[in-house]
Amino acid sequence: MKLRHHIRDNLHLSFPIMISQLGHITVGVVDSLMIGNISVTQLAAVSLSSSIFGFILLFCIGLSYGITPLISSKKSDESYISNIFYNGMYLNLFFTIVLVLITVYLKFFLKYFIQDQEVLSFTYRYLDIICISLIPLMLFQTFKQFIEGLGYTKPPMYISIFSNIINIVLNAILIFGLFGFPRLEIIGAAYATLISRVLMFFFILVYCLNSKKFNSIILALNTSINYHSLRSIFGIGFTSGLQYIFEVGAFSVATIIIGSMGAIQLASHQIALNLASISYMVASGIGSASMISLGHYYGIGDKTEIRKSGYSNFILVFILMCFSAVIFIYFRDVLPTFYVDDFEVISLASSLLIIAGLFQLSDGLQAVGLGVLRGIRDTKIPTILTFISYWIISIPLSYFLGVTSGYGVFGVWIGLSVGLTIAAVFHVIRFHYLTITK
Repeated sequence: MKLRHHIRDNLHLSFPIMISQLGHITVGVVDSLMIGNISVTQLAAVSLSSSIFGFILLFCIGLSYGITPLISSKKSDESYISNIFYNGMYLNLFFTIVLVLITVYLKFFLKYFIQDQEVLSFTYRYLDIICISLIPLMLFQTFKQFIEGLGYTKPPMYISIFSNIINIVLNAILIFGLFGFPRLEIIGAAYATLISRVLMFFFILVYCLNSKKFNSIILALNTSINYHSLRSIFGIGFTSGLQYIFEVGAFSVATIIIGSMGAIQLASHQIALNLASISYMVASGIGSASMISLGHYYGIGDKTEIRKSGYSNFILVFILMCFSAVIFIYFRDVLPTFYVDDFEVISLASSLLIIAGLFQLSDGLQAVGLGVLRGIRDTKIPTILTFISYWIISIPLSYFLGVTSGYGVFGVWIGLSVGLTIAAVFHVIRFHYLTITK
């Protein structure tokens, strides 16, 4: 296949995954948009909660990625696929429940990080409910990765779209107290998230059980706990989860640093980060699709097509993230107004969107770089490189520029941009090295 054919095929494969991935982040975006109209304090609480919840959300999603390349490399073996599916579910549920319990307990340690007390009060209640929503979400995610591993990316997309429409409607009803319901504000947003995620799992379960393509595999009931299957899923998924933790963890630490600067800075950071998360999920969707395409070529041992497919994904994300950068910079004064009407918050968020626009290319390339490397089962070295980029370089630099040097929230964001750029360079070089013809 020629490179342009790979670009076309990867765009076709990745578009539904992009939409599904956006579904995860849309929940936070909608919460921020609606809560921003209630108060800056509650918007800051959504920011703080999202920074913590994002930790476990993306780790668990990364863990589920171990299912997809294993299935895509052996699509004809139904017994094997069934066993991978069930063992993937066991693994996902175990880690999800453990992490939810840890987060619900450890949230009280936030008071030691010099956070606003009113913000913390809202954070505790909101965080408890959205943590519980992770359990049905990860059941949905297990089915999603199973379906996508077989090459069917559209069904999860449709379910995500429908569930997010339900979330928006429930948000409006429960946050603002429409149609006789009590006005719950930030707690209403949390309940809307929980209900929509339960429905997501229900919809995909019903779809799979009523589909001839999938029910034979599910009803094969190859449910035995298989050490080899668990190890294979864990080997890809755990390192993928760690990669997300290292990256999201850097942004979470940045949020805590910015939270110590005040509610205005934290709310502005939340708006800019919320918008940047949308484009990141688009890039992550391309990265997830690359796991499927490269996993297929890896399974048949075609190194030439692995290289072409990988670089086609880099080209694709480069084009899309250039477009995203233009949107952020050109509309930087308009986008924050969708969240709040506070002049100080809008002004600060507008400035942060310039930095967000500039790091779009780095963010996209590093996200896809991780995806193409997972597709060829290379996860250990990229995990180490990710750790170095964010925790050895980015976080100390963010603290130095933001706090020690007094540049505030801008210094923190510059430090994050440097980490993203170094990670992007590392991953592209790593892929080039592993696939070069010798």
